[in-house]
Amino acid sequence: MNENKKSILLRGAIAENPVLVLFLGACPAMAQSANVLSALGMGIAVLLVLLLTAVTMAALKKLIPEGAKLAASILVAAGFTALIQLLMSAFLPGIYQNLGVYLSVVAVDLIVFSGAEKAAERSAGECARDALVTGLGFTAILLAMAIVREFFGSGSFAGITVPFMANFTVPVLAKAPGGFVVLAIAAAIANTIRSGKLEADGNTGAAAGISAANNAQGE
Repeated sequence: MNENKKSILLRGAIAENPVLVLFLGACPAMAQSANVLSALGMGIAVLLVLLLTAVTMAALKKLIPEGAKLAASILVAAGFTALIQLLMSAFLPGIYQNLGVYLSVVAVDLIVFSGAEKAAERSAGECARDALVTGLGFTAILLAMAIVREFFGSGSFAGITVPFMANFTVPVLAKAPGGFVVLAIAAAIANTIRSGKLEADGNTGAAAGISAANNAQGE
């Protein structure tokens, strides 16, 4: 994997993670991370809507007047969200019921609008790549939060009871306050990693500058 691809992945997963750094989509992240199946369903839904909306807006950017792009992105996102709802209702009714109203909220999620806004300045390929990385980062965080909350809060994994956890659960983690606690811890970890990376990059840049200056003096 070359440095450019690594930079893109790190930026989408940590530096610009929609939930942990930008705090976009934090509401569904906390509401739908109480169990693994709901988190996976929400993550896939956001990923698909984000990807389809970004690519569609990139393809249509020359046909949509500047003043109508926001309204167009809302309509496109709402259309794809409705499509995902119909598909999940038909093929994944259990997960669809668990997601409830939060699945509809995807249509006005700021993550989706952020991707649609970037589509006005990028090609369809670049939009698809960025949407995929952002969507996967969102899904990964939801799954990580759900694993912690369900395992330690309910003593189960994906709805399957884990016997040895029966007497060691922390019920508050499976409730609303648990979402805030786990999200705050995850955000603190992500920001620590991000700060460390920025500091390391700064030190590398400073060392390169000093080396260049010394070479110039030597010449």
